[in-house]
Amino acid sequence: MRSWMLAFAALGLLGAAPQAPAAAPPRLLPVKDVMRHIVNPAAELYWKAAGEVDDAAGEHHRVPTPEDNARWASTLDAAMTLQESGNLLMMQGRARDDGEWMKRSQQLVDAGITAVQAALSKDEKKTFDGGSAIYNACFACHAKYIPRPANSLYKQHTPDDAFKPPM
Repeated sequence: MRSWMLAFAALGLLGAAPQAPAAAPPRLLPVKDVMRHIVNPAAELYWKAAGEVDDAAGEHHRVPTPEDNARWASTLDAAMTLQESGNLLMMQGRARDDGEWMKRSQQLVDAGITAVQAALSKDEKKTFDGGSAIYNACFACHAKYIPRPANSLYKQHTPDDAFKPPM
């Protein structure tokens, strides 16, 4: 009986032994990496389906045909990634407390919503408008947070301006 009690006590002591500490939560990617590996690729992918390109051979529309479900699915993936990226930029650990950061991040969320709606509608004009909304969100943020040379055309616009090419 005594050996049984000793074994039970030993098991109890083992249960009380200190446990290995839980793994530390993953650290957040820096904003630079979120931009490089999430936002920029998604924006480029969306823009491949938005608007047109003019070259020496003429005008080329980038919007998939309504029947091209694979390209529309890719466009939708990019739009949703951009929408959620705005939320990623508002997370504690990434967000800045300067009065502008949250506004610019929300602008990306809103542009993503516009782009998602456009991709779901498979509509050329809406897709172009979604691409413009994404561009304007990116431009407004970059105008504030990415230093440009003094002679840069990008410095001629305020963050709230949509891009207007110089005359």
